[in-house]
Amino acid sequence: MSNVRILYAAVDTPIPGSHGGSVHVHELCRALGRRGHDVHLVAPTPSDGSGLDVQASRDGGVQLHRLHRPPRFFEWTAGRWIRRLAETLVPDVVVERFYTFGGAAVWAAHSLKIPVVLEVNSPARPVPGSWRDRLDRLTVVRPVDRWRRRVLQWSDAVYATSTHLVPAEAQASVTVVTNGVDIDRFRPGPPPEVNGPLRCVYASSFRSWHGAEELVQAVAICVARGVDLHVTCLGRGPRWAAARNAARRAGLDGTIRFVGLVPFDEVPSHLAAADVGLAPFSPSAFRALRLGWFWSPIKIFEYLAAGLAVVTIDIEELRALLPDTVGRFYTPGAPPELADALEQLASDRQAVRHMGDTARSLAESCYTWGHQAAAVEGVLQQAVADAGY
Repeated sequence: MSNVRILYAAVDTPIPGSHGGSVHVHELCRALGRRGHDVHLVAPTPSDGSGLDVQASRDGGVQLHRLHRPPRFFEWTAGRWIRRLAETLVPDVVVERFYTFGGAAVWAAHSLKIPVVLEVNSPARPVPGSWRDRLDRLTVVRPVDRWRRRVLQWSDAVYATSTHLVPAEAQASVTVVTNGVDIDRFRPGPPPEVNGPLRCVYASSFRSWHGAEELVQAVAICVARGVDLHVTCLGRGPRWAAARNAARRAGLDGTIRFVGLVPFDEVPSHLAAADVGLAPFSPSAFRALRLGWFWSPIKIFEYLAAGLAVVTIDIEELRALLPDTVGRFYTPGAPPELADALEQLASDRQAVRHMGDTARSLAESCYTWGHQAAAVEGVLQQAVADAGY
């Protein structure tokens, strides 16, 4: 079996969009289309109309089907609409991007006896102490967890960014597929200057676990040591104001620039103007990461494609993605160590240039969306072959 007709449902992911989930869905579907598959994407329209070019989502063999977004927590109610669409399209396989209150496409495919594959990027298991888990425990039958397990049971195959995302009994059968990057969209800029500040970029939605305030502390340490650097912060979110205020209190207005939200199409130029991509994280501030590190940050792959050296936390999962030839690592929650890494890079621009060249090569050889689509393609084709419907 070679090319297949794919119905891909992302009922909680607006397309187009600049959020990591929207970028992932859009780029993966386009990459599958470029590999010759007939891809039909079901997704809602963003409420603000922002994000990627809608026309682009119809390129590469992808047909976009607009879904009227169901009320929050009732995304599973889209099942009958998706079932009717599947009856019309007659796909070889259905893919659903997992959402706790989703499962509509999995149910539809299961009821029609169409092979179905579940894509998991967020916990498909209870997160101890989370509000969803606490709410579920208030009932006797635990409906949310029961529904998650039913969706997993109905799925013929599962691929995920980490095995930590599914219950222990299902982990052995999961195929791990990371996020990727469009290496044509993200390209290196001019090489690092020998003189002048070390140009750093930090792309973030400023969640509590994104380490923005720790980054400000590290930059303040660098400035106190006389390290010449400049940080451009892209994006906005819950901790944006706190990080900006911390930078102002530390007297870093001339060192850290908070750009705020920028159109996705402008992000590549900001990255191309930098030498180092910053990815500080605070795993302890994100309750779900108690399950294990399951996050596959798209910005890291974009940094690589832009030819940037990467500075991030020292954990096994990120070291598996980033060899020492492209990354510098520090202990989570240790701003002085982050400052040390920045100081070392600022003092050796030749090393930064070599790291950037290697980063670009790594993105081209391992982390394009084409590479990720090839891995997903194998899962889909095997599911079709094994289903025997």
